[in-house]
Amino acid sequence: MAEDVAGRHNAAVKAARLLQQKKHRLAERCFLVEGPTLVEAALERGADIMRVFALDPRSRSEDQPLRSAAAVELSAAFGPLRERTTYVDRQTLDSLSSTKTPQGIVAVVGFIDRDQNALGQIVPAAGRTLVLVLPDLSDPGNAGTLLRSAEAFGANAVCFGPTAVDPYNDKVVRASMGSLFRVPLVRYERWDDLVAALRGLQIQIIAADQGGDDVRSVTTPQRAALVVGQERHGLAGIAVGELDAMVGVPQHPGPESLNAAVAGSLLLYELARAQGLFEQT
Repeated sequence: MAEDVAGRHNAAVKAARLLQQKKHRLAERCFLVEGPTLVEAALERGADIMRVFALDPRSRSEDQPLRSAAAVELSAAFGPLRERTTYVDRQTLDSLSSTKTPQGIVAVVGFIDRDQNALGQIVPAAGRTLVLVLPDLSDPGNAGTLLRSAEAFGANAVCFGPTAVDPYNDKVVRASMGSLFRVPLVRYERWDDLVAALRGLQIQIIAADQGGDDVRSVTTPQRAALVVGQERHGLAGIAVGELDAMVGVPQHPGPESLNAAVAGSLLLYELARAQGLFEQT
């Protein structure tokens, strides 16, 4: 471990802190990942980890020995990362963290998304295929939860539209609990381009809609893309004629529509079940 401990005005620290803003993430094509669990997920995926900031062990306090010890152990356990690790004091780590209780390690990681043209390399050429599409979902917590559900129910990819929340937003990254690194991530700029890519792969497009047919009564295609829109604005900007079906989750009358993450997760489960996913495991 280097003897010097970097402070808030260290050039690398200042550059990393800028990544808390979307415009700088886009310009540099990298983002911040916080905590041993997420850094480990990035490592397992083979993501480009450019730099690691770890809490100097001498900065540990009695109320945080395990967190910082785990972070230091993680950063030192992987040979290539050792050379990329900068040790920082507690105040500096706090400035890089977006949580109230920093977990001792923050990494700068290169973007992992691909565009819609890569779908042909991501999804199988034939057979069961399930893709989640988020054209304009804006809530980061919902987006992170849906990433977790996509992984849990075997989705082949998650596609974020140009007006959706940034998948590299710190809240999305945390809420995904590592699924961001385990489910292929696609970003597209034009809805028409994504539709063309899905159609070219014989994938039918199914949209989540409160007034849609009961998902349990719909014949589920073996190759499907589930579109989950905004909670309040629904499928704004998407023509019904571009969809193969609109499905919903039955519920008791009275309550407002389900939270997007809840509805989307239930629909993902049902589509995966109907495709026979769980019989294959």
